[in-house]
Order: sequence, then C-alpha cells, then structure tokens
Amino acid sequence: MKKQALFVLLLSSLILSACNNSVTPSESNRSEPSSGEQQPSSQSSEPSSQSSSQSSSSSYSGEPSGVALELTAPENDIHIDLQYSYLKDPDWRNIKAYIPTTGADGGNKGDKSAPKALSFKFEDVADAQTYYVQISKDNTFANAEVRTSTKKSYDFINAEVGTKYYYRAAISQDALATATVKEYQVADTAPRNLKVGGMINFRDQGGWKSSLVPNGVIKQGLYYRCAQFNSITSEGKKVIKELGIKVDIDMRDRPPSSSPASSTDWPVEIIDAHVASGTENVRWEGSNGIAATYKKIFEAIAKADEKPIALHCTHGADRTGITSFFLMGLLGASEDDIGRDYVLTRFAGERAVPPTGSSSEIAKWFTKTNALAGATFADKTYKHLKDDFGISADTLETIREKFVPGYTRPAGN
Repeated sequence: MKKQALFVLLLSSLILSACNNSVTPSESNRSEPSSGEQQPSSQSSEPSSQSSSQSSSSSYSGEPSGVALELTAPENDIHIDLQYSYLKDPDWRNIKAYIPTTGADGGNKGDKSAPKALSFKFEDVADAQTYYVQISKDNTFANAEVRTSTKKSYDFINAEVGTKYYYRAAISQDALATATVKEYQVADTAPRNLKVGGMINFRDQGGWKSSLVPNGVIKQGLYYRCAQFNSITSEGKKVIKELGIKVDIDMRDRPPSSSPASSTDWPVEIIDAHVASGTENVRWEGSNGIAATYKKIFEAIAKADEKPIALHCTHGADRTGITSFFLMGLLGASEDDIGRDYVLTRFAGERAVPPTGSSSEIAKWFTKTNALAGATFADKTYKHLKDDFGISADTLETIREKFVPGYTRPAGN
C-alpha cells in the first residue's frame, strides 16, 4: 500500500508540473509585450527610445509560427490593432499570419495600410458647438494651423512616431492665445504610416532604430515610400503639402512628365528613375543601367532635408522596396526592421512580397548583401552602393548625416 501511495503521489506531481509548464503557442503569442510606450498625459514626458521590433537579429530557426498575435494598440499608438500586433511579433517573417492572402482574388483583407487617428482631448473647455484647436511640436505654436472640432477632442492623423505634441483648445479663435496648453506623447513604434487621400501603402522611412550612433533613430519627414500617385485626391494633395514633399521619384516603366501629386499652390518636381519591369534578377546588382538610376536617386536623397521625397513604383513593393532596402541598410537599420518594412506592403492588400522561399526577392537581397566584405550590414551596404553603383562617399556620408542625428562622417570622407 505504501508503494502504491508513493507511486500515485509521484505521478500526480509529474502531471501537475507538466500542466504548470505547458503553454500553447496561442497563449504565448497573445501575451502583451513590454514595449515601454507611454499613454497620453498632460504632464511633461520624454520620448522613450525607438522600438520597432522585439528581436535584433534576423537569424531564426525553423519556419514562422503562422500564429497571429491579437493585441490592442495603446491609445497613443498610430497603428490599427492588426498592424500593431504584427509589429510586436518577434518574427518579422510571420506576416502571412496577419495578411494571409493578397491580390484581386477576393480573399485579401483590402487596404489596411493607413494609420489610426489619435484623440487629443480637452474636456475641461466650456461647452460650445464649435471648438478651435491648435497642434504643434513647438509649445509657442508658431505658425500652427487653427483647426475646428464639434466635440471635445480632435482626431489627429499622420502624427510622427515617438514625438511630443503640444495642443490647446478654446471656444473661440481669439481665446486660443490664453488657452491651457496640454501635451501628448505619441508612442514610438515605427513605422510612421500615413493617410493620403487616394493613396495606399504610404509610410515614412524614418522612425526606425539606427546602429550608426548610440540610441540612433532615423529622422522622419525626409523620405517617404508609397504606391503610384495616379489616384491621389485633392485632399491627398493637401497632405503632400503638409508633409512638405517637393520631389516625386517615379520608378515605373514610363513616368509621366509631371507629378500627379502637384497642386497649383504646391508644385512637386518629378524625377524619372524608371526601372523596367521584368528586371528582378538584376536589380540588386544594378545591371542593365540600373546602377545609374540608383545613383540619381541617392543623389536626390542627399538633398532630402531641402526637398523631401516620395519614392514609388506602381504598388510601392519591389522597385520601391529595393531602394528602401539599400537606404535602410546604409542608415544602420537592423535586418529585422529592414525585412519588416519590406513586407508591410502586404497590408495594402495588393502585393504578396513573400519574406521567404524561392520567390522572395528580399531573401535574395539579404543573402547577397551578407556575402559582401564588411563588419556590419551597414558597412556591406555602404560598400555595395559606393563600389558597384558609383555613388560617391560624400553623397553616402551626407545622407547618413542628414538622416541620423548625431552621426559624424569619419575623417577623410
């Protein structure tokens, strides 16, 4: 009897231990990551360090889990829940768990590439039918536009990630000058998705981390990637003006002579940077004259502080994708973030952009780049752009200085 009791006790202990240690993949994936994001507050707070993904290496064992996280984005995060869940997934290759299908087969989720609006609240203001609001990154509100709202909050779209905004509201425009100033800290999860009327797949290339300097972050507001401008609306053109975009770099086979993004009060220069369809196998190498096109593009990027850029092809997928791949690599983004930025195009619902497999362009780009000489991925990319495409060291160093605050070029460059 004693032996039987001892056996039952041991068996019960083993079963209890197994139950306590067993966690299903879905339970593990659905745990909220510790992202350090801050909630909106009327108190002063500093932006936390930029955080775009939980992993810092692109080396993975096995295949993506195929299980999607189901997270709710914080109130002060610009991403819809589906985007946020993917951005917090430790494996960037797991994109198909969030956007299983794409294309015109009726199975895709449609365009999910736009951001959500942030709610800037002012419940302490007296009741009125119309409220007047100013929002600015500068607490002096110099040149800040006066906006209106019919409720005690303002839905602010296209905010910069990781940025502190100041806002004030009143029941008359004259009363704004003495209105209480509030602060709103936007969560620092990259990328900065944008809503531009008539457009899809529009995002800022800034906001991602950079390894070029300690706690480095790629500057926002200089280089945007998107799909073609053919269907842009009048409201979309207003956003182009608000963003300060002055150059449309068109990589399609036959760019038009003028940019559809232009408006009468905001002309946008167009640069013909066409790369022919069907050249996928030589785009990384820059063969068939493509190297000269990349050189033209990067020389324009070096002036993006004076003339902010929107670069695109048709869908903003592969030709746009490889240019952004080179730029992010040059700027010290991690391979994880480069890969994540590339496959985010699936959220637009039109292009598959597979992360792995024989049809994956970016998998080939990573393999070829990593085979180059250089201590880091940034070094390898720099060498490729300079030696194989003929882009000068001065141009590459200028881009790094303008896009990564705190970066200083080495002596002799």
